[in-house]
Amino acid sequence: MESLRPLNKANFADILDYGIFLFKRHFKKIFLLNLMLNTPFILLIAILNTMLSNNYQEFFSSQEMQADSLAMFSSVFSLYAKLFLFLAVYAIHALTLKNIFEGSVVKILYSDVVLEENRSIKQVVKECFGQFGPMLLGRALYNLIQGAVFFVLYLIILASAFIVTVAVFGVFTVSAVSPWITVILAIIGVLAAIGVIFFVALTISFFMGKYWMFLPSICIEHKKAGMSVERCNNIGKNSFYLTGLTYLFSYMLVFMFPGIINSVTSLVVVASGTMEITAVVIGSIITQLVSSILQPLIVCVLTALYITLRVKREGLDMEIDLWKIKKEDASKAGRWTAEVHV
Repeated sequence: MESLRPLNKANFADILDYGIFLFKRHFKKIFLLNLMLNTPFILLIAILNTMLSNNYQEFFSSQEMQADSLAMFSSVFSLYAKLFLFLAVYAIHALTLKNIFEGSVVKILYSDVVLEENRSIKQVVKECFGQFGPMLLGRALYNLIQGAVFFVLYLIILASAFIVTVAVFGVFTVSAVSPWITVILAIIGVLAAIGVIFFVALTISFFMGKYWMFLPSICIEHKKAGMSVERCNNIGKNSFYLTGLTYLFSYMLVFMFPGIINSVTSLVVVASGTMEITAVVIGSIITQLVSSILQPLIVCVLTALYITLRVKREGLDMEIDLWKIKKEDASKAGRWTAEVHV
């Protein structure tokens, strides 16, 4: 897609395009950073997943454990110990190496687009380790905000379940008198449910995308952890649909392909007629590895969103846009080709 839409007029589709372009432009550096800081964690998680899956299967399939209470207690303890280890590894990675990885990607992209500098992997990783403390606290605050958002979502789901139960009871009551009204109410109910689900997903995406910008606020603007959250409120003000749609569709784009792989694996296992745990584990590992390669695309899209919001809100002094960089690359390639022919 060749788009010359400037950043101050960009919509969420343009930001997705910008993010994809940046991902392709810096794929080599991003891939190397991913290989150093993210892929080992993915492999470790895959191994722990395998351990948990095997332990879980043994717990329900072993007749010995059902007969021996001591063996059952030991199995339950082992299962929970491995689950705790899994969560501990995940939390440690989220607070440490994930910050360094995403912060390094943000620095590389911002330096290229705004500062017109080509930063090396060594430079950005060193700078991120220098900001390790604020980034760790910022990530902790971001995780707390995530927890609050999902807690509110849980309350909404409970309230919705109650409303749906009452509505279904009402529809069945009306159906005895006027069947055609039941059909109309059912259609309206389905459309309303789809609308509510989409709006809830959009709201969650807005908060997740908005407060993710704590990371560039710390990495680029050198804010402290608390100030970075306030900075997110300033940058993300009046951008509900832009931020929400950008975050939502970037996640859908990234996890669509791994989801297809996982679905195909599950269908093959079900079609075979035997619940082969090895095939499920292999499919899960492949899915996680593919996800780890594609996940930096979300960082690229959200960095493009951060730059766009700064342009829209603050008039960030940028005479160039991402598509101008693309044209300059094409021009350089053309000159190089001409010199070779001469």
